[in-house]
Amino acid sequence: MKILFAHMWMVIGGAETHVVELSRELAAEGHDVTVASNGGVYVDALVSAGVKHFTVPLHTKNPAAMIKSYRLLKKLIKREKFDIVHAHSRIPAFICGALSKRMGFRFVTSTHAVFKVGPLLERLSDWGDHTFAVSCDIKQYLIDNYGTPSDNITLTINGIDTKRFSSAADPSRVIEELKLNKDAFRVVYVSRIDNETALPGFLLCDAAKELCSHIPNIEILIVGGGTAFNRLSVAAKTANAAIGREAVKLMGPRTDIDEICASADVFVGVSRAALEAMSMEKPVILAGQQGYIGVLDEKAMPKAKLTNFTCRGEKMPDAKLIANDILTVYNMTAEKRRELGALCRREVLSSYSVTRMADDHIKIYNRLTPYVKYNRGDIIISGYYGFENIGDDSLLTSIIDGIRIYSPGAKITVLAKHPRRLSRITGVRTINRFNIPLVALEMRRAKLLISGGGSLLQDGTSKKSLYYYVTVMRMAKHFGLRLMLYANGLGPLVSENGQRAAASIIEKADYVSFREESSLKLARTLGMKCDIKVTADPAFLVEPSHVLWKHHITAREGIGSKYFIVSIKDGNNFDGADTNKDTVSVMADDIAAIAKKYSLTPIFVPMFPERDTAITRELAKKCGIGKVVTGLTASELCAVMSDAQFVIGTRLHTLIFAASLGIPMLGISYDPKIDAFLDYIGEGSRTLDIRTMEKGQLADAADILIKNAPEARARLLCIADELKKKAECDRMAASGLANGN
Repeated sequence: MKILFAHMWMVIGGAETHVVELSRELAAEGHDVTVASNGGVYVDALVSAGVKHFTVPLHTKNPAAMIKSYRLLKKLIKREKFDIVHAHSRIPAFICGALSKRMGFRFVTSTHAVFKVGPLLERLSDWGDHTFAVSCDIKQYLIDNYGTPSDNITLTINGIDTKRFSSAADPSRVIEELKLNKDAFRVVYVSRIDNETALPGFLLCDAAKELCSHIPNIEILIVGGGTAFNRLSVAAKTANAAIGREAVKLMGPRTDIDEICASADVFVGVSRAALEAMSMEKPVILAGQQGYIGVLDEKAMPKAKLTNFTCRGEKMPDAKLIANDILTVYNMTAEKRRELGALCRREVLSSYSVTRMADDHIKIYNRLTPYVKYNRGDIIISGYYGFENIGDDSLLTSIIDGIRIYSPGAKITVLAKHPRRLSRITGVRTINRFNIPLVALEMRRAKLLISGGGSLLQDGTSKKSLYYYVTVMRMAKHFGLRLMLYANGLGPLVSENGQRAAASIIEKADYVSFREESSLKLARTLGMKCDIKVTADPAFLVEPSHVLWKHHITAREGIGSKYFIVSIKDGNNFDGADTNKDTVSVMADDIAAIAKKYSLTPIFVPMFPERDTAITRELAKKCGIGKVVTGLTASELCAVMSDAQFVIGTRLHTLIFAASLGIPMLGISYDPKIDAFLDYIGEGSRTLDIRTMEKGQLADAADILIKNAPEARARLLCIADELKKKAECDRMAASGLANGN
């Protein structure tokens, strides 16, 4: 793969080191990597690793420099034809984004820090087709300030070269060069010494005299350069004058950080520098411009990981805090310090290696199909999409992901209610589902119509929707497209006209799969003789969000460690009977009783926010306990659900997500599809009918469910594995049909 990294410059800094390590690892794995920047001390390291470097003035907002950068990058990208262009800071991202819109290449970004938000900076920000964030709080910043879809942001790490940064590093050359005291207790602080980042350096100067009174042989090495270096030099001289010797030494910018850290007894700092010290098995005190956690031990590690070791959002450091923690480490036994260092090294090896960082990036690069400008799709997908329904949108994501895996060059068009929003989330062409002339125009050049997934062929809730989907399928056959009914649910079909319409179009399809046995039985009852496969709902293939993002969500929403998930549906049942009022009153007392009896918190999740939020809040209010959580994507919901004790659901995809994760469930049936699904997975006894449910039944069912939870989990995990394989078969079939097989 040919990859271009665009960054401001290659001077000493955390983001720059990130680019260097990622570039070198990708080059070592056989990828063709080029870096464009204004140059700096790390250029030689790149070139020696086989990474090409082109000098482009991407380090400044000066209009003349930006115009020059635009022209140079345009020429470079046109000549080299990169598969991926990846910008690592705001100015390069703005320029590459503008070029991407004109030249049509795949463009991604990385965000290493948060920035001030203003009208001008918002206009200068372009986060590309996909964004990498190095911490959960940066991902949240992108969501909150720029409306970047959560699933378009991948959490990655600051990968560390664990061979270079190890306990085997030799400090002797540095000790001799800098004329350090071999017997000193040495504190090392590494950071960009800018006004925005250098606070701990000043605090170390403030604490130096007090520390010397307790540790007579202390040496404090401050490594780095930047806009605040001269001010910090004055602070260091003042501290040394008060002490009477050079206890605080400013090293300036250095590239031999491994050798300097090897001389340390304790490291002070944050982010990548802290991870490098951790990899070298040094005790670490986390202190930065944006927060303070202190001595990094087993208790502090989870909190540190949430912000990628930046301490962002924690209490602010001061000189006394830092001094006390340095004294704590000084007073530890040698064995205790070794234990802290070993803990840090294990964490880096398990989660922060350069290999894992490179794997994170290649996985996303491969997911992004080669950019092809097109006005018509090869594949058209029709379903209940663009309505912001978590369940249905998960089907679309799964289908698109499957097409990208097996036919990466396929051009896809989705018929949607809100085309622009959905296009931003999925990265494919979308058109208005009700613009029939435009749909017809789209079909003139397409090869395949995928109808599904979901219960599209039913007239229990609406005859109009049935005839809409049948009409779209008939149009596809009229224009000579192949037709795939993708993991559909069939029925209920209550009218004879509806039965005839459904049967007629199914018989004309080139491939038909249903998501449960009951749909097949109904098809045969209606006289359909075509080949029909029973597979599984595409939602079985939804992957939960990253575990760190899950922890971020639970912390953000105030979700404790012991909870269960509840979803309730607003609207009529399939037979038109509105039972919402009774449902809320019947369920509320039972949910409260379950929560109290088992010391659990109910987490109420509206699956279709536009319709379900009001009734969900009403239920939560009547329960008097629990929390309503809105705005989750399918991946985020699955992540949160993975730690739930069990699930109570009236929306089908709540139950499907639970089954895919092996989470015990109770279904509140309002539609035959609920019963059909639970029967299909062998959980038919876990169903309560919304029309006949009485107080006490839900609580009694929960008692039985909780009692048999271990067996249920094991059984569901086995079933889920089988159904995921079946769902994968539909993905392969879609690719085959698109390719004419």
